[in-house]
Amino acid sequence: MNQILDYNPNSKTNKSGGSDKIVRVFAILLIIFAIALIAIVGYGMISNKKQADNAIVEQTQANIAVDVQEAQATIKVTHDKTIQKLVYSWNTSSERTIKASEKYIEEKIDIPAGDNTLHIKVIDENGVETTHDEEISSEQGVDIINPVIELSLDGKKLKISATDETALDFLTYRWNEENEETVYAEEGSKEITTEVEILKGKNDLTVVAVDTSNNTTTETKSFTGLTKPEIKVTLSEDGSSIEIRAEHESGIESVSYNFNNVDYDVDIGSGNPTTIQFEQKLEVGYNRIILTVKSIDGTESKFDGECSYGEAGDTTSQNASNQTNEQETSSQDNQQ
Repeated sequence: MNQILDYNPNSKTNKSGGSDKIVRVFAILLIIFAIALIAIVGYGMISNKKQADNAIVEQTQANIAVDVQEAQATIKVTHDKTIQKLVYSWNTSSERTIKASEKYIEEKIDIPAGDNTLHIKVIDENGVETTHDEEISSEQGVDIINPVIELSLDGKKLKISATDETALDFLTYRWNEENEETVYAEEGSKEITTEVEILKGKNDLTVVAVDTSNNTTTETKSFTGLTKPEIKVTLSEDGSSIEIRAEHESGIESVSYNFNNVDYDVDIGSGNPTTIQFEQKLEVGYNRIILTVKSIDGTESKFDGECSYGEAGDTTSQNASNQTNEQETSSQDNQQ
């Protein structure tokens, strides 16, 4: 009777023991799954790294060799990928490009006389570059180096200079589409220099330099010639005042002057007028005016004049050189 009473298949103790076993089994399965997942991810990362490393190794397989014979050199390039371009240059001269679609290129080039550096660059189908530099000396080499052109501002003028490692033949220059001007080099000279006036406004200058081996360099730049304001001072008919007129095609920024040691600023009104005109009464005796006019372009002109009024022999004088239009220049490379 007691044994029957003690038996209870739905007791809480038996139910709890079964649930714990299920939880343990499920936890073990989760741990096994996590370990397997980590192993798979880790293997994938290692595999990808190996593939990337192999790809890097494959991208550096271009082989460049230079065979030198007297006045010529042969560039030989082999690659396990298709070669798109072979680019080479001597020293600091401009590059020359050979287009290709092969895995092997052989290009013969002339060697310059003397000691020179050959720069080679190979670009494959993936855009990967392989470079190679080689020092080459040749007593039987030829002149293949282009002249070098330099343009520099020298005050109100533009200085044009062309140099070459051997000898120059001539230099030409022209503004916009105007006729060319030619400057010839002295026999055996390695340099040509000349100066030209900057034209008013924005203009394109094209310079061509040619050496005795007919190697040619062309350079085009855009220059802007800026004028200074124009000042005109005149004595009135009765001699009691002076009339002052200032002009600039782009516009006037400010007008100031000193009259008999007193400073004045002129009210030019709103905006930046191209013309300013006003009158200054003279005092009896000696008078002096120092006038400064600035344009919106940043240029400036000055006038320094003197006169006498109310005395015998009234006279006026001025520094005429300050009234002329003088040009200043700025330059901007023309995008090729």
